[in-house]
Amino acid sequence: MGAESVYHALVDSGVDLITAVPDSLLAPLHRCAAERDDIAYIQVCDEATAVGIAAGARLAGSRSLVLMENSGLRRACETLARFALSHRLHTVLLLSRRGAFGEANWWGLPHEETMHPHLRMLSAATAEVDSVHAFPDLLRRAYNTLDTGQRTVALIANPPFVEELRSR
Repeated sequence: MGAESVYHALVDSGVDLITAVPDSLLAPLHRCAAERDDIAYIQVCDEATAVGIAAGARLAGSRSLVLMENSGLRRACETLARFALSHRLHTVLLLSRRGAFGEANWWGLPHEETMHPHLRMLSAATAEVDSVHAFPDLLRRAYNTLDTGQRTVALIANPPFVEELRSR
């Protein structure tokens, strides 16, 4: 139910490419995308690479989405800044929110502390995704914002959304 619904929302919104750095929080969506053919799924080992492929695909007319953990913002910062701030080449990111209130892993907390400052620095528009039900509308609005040519967009996958992804 959860990951399938999110995947179908991506298909319905015209996403034709997902570039992804796997993470445990969004794993059900990664598996769903990797198993289907409606959207090309490219798994990479580096967040900057995922952003670069998505940005290049956008230049070629693709509607792409980058999947990564919020910790990946730090790793992708140079690429995001270069493309978004210098060249006005923007992308949509779906970030799992490691370090949110209730985080059980001590090492996850810094990811939360650095996420919003990095998104502000990159002048990214943000929206928080709290439910699978809300995702299609937020996704539509994210691509409306992207299509203005003015902003990179980050959809932040909060813990309730992540829990729903795991439901069948």
